[in-house]
Amino acid sequence: MRNLIKQNAESFLSRYPKVFFCHIPKCAGVSLSNAIHASLYPSIFKATRISSHIDLKASKISAQLLDIDMIMAREVQLAFHLSDKYKRFTTGHCRARPEIVDNFSDTWNFVTILRDPNKRFVSEFVYNKYKESDWMRHSDEIEDYLASAAALHSATTYARYFSKYNNAEEIFANEDEAITSAITNLKSFAVSGTLEKLDEWQNKFNSHFQTRIKIDSKNSSPNKTASSNLYENKDIMSKIQNISRIDYAIYSSLVNT
Repeated sequence: MRNLIKQNAESFLSRYPKVFFCHIPKCAGVSLSNAIHASLYPSIFKATRISSHIDLKASKISAQLLDIDMIMAREVQLAFHLSDKYKRFTTGHCRARPEIVDNFSDTWNFVTILRDPNKRFVSEFVYNKYKESDWMRHSDEIEDYLASAAALHSATTYARYFSKYNNAEEIFANEDEAITSAITNLKSFAVSGTLEKLDEWQNKFNSHFQTRIKIDSKNSSPNKTASSNLYENKDIMSKIQNISRIDYAIYSSLVNT
């Protein structure tokens, strides 16, 4: 009886694709994650192990107790999720390094979306400066922030998420290789694209999964005026463009495909 139930469960789950949505901060990920799930799975899945997310609180606790990098803790979670034969969906702020994608892309659909790096950088800066929660909040003015390690970390987000390197120092020391490895990795994704060409991304998604996705807007900026002021400051935007050059090269590879 137990084996029959197990076989029936596996047969039922086989109807649904396995999807990891790589949620890059400030790239409309909340809206897209919800839309992807709604377009592919019954809502009841969210109450089961079939559907899950990379737990940020758990990664913080793991990092503190085990004295490891928090991003590494999230990657360990991701490897467990992708190894679970019953799981069909997972998402989170987590790297999709080439080794992970190479190992699981035959059975899992890797999905992501990138935003213009300059806009993403400004959005993250403003969001973390004016948000209510303490996590990652700062009080820096933009001039001070641009001279900080946090700015370099933010400016290399796409390279950190998709290339063979996981920190800004390594990425700036190996610019060409970071760009190449990230672009090569993204070519293995089932669906990728840019927020600026969202219609094209939707068409790719719908064609790949034979569905019709509906995307709502979520998680807007807590201070749109501050963002607008930064966009109008040509000197500041020039500096952001310079430190974001690696991410911009990765982003451009998707714009032109």
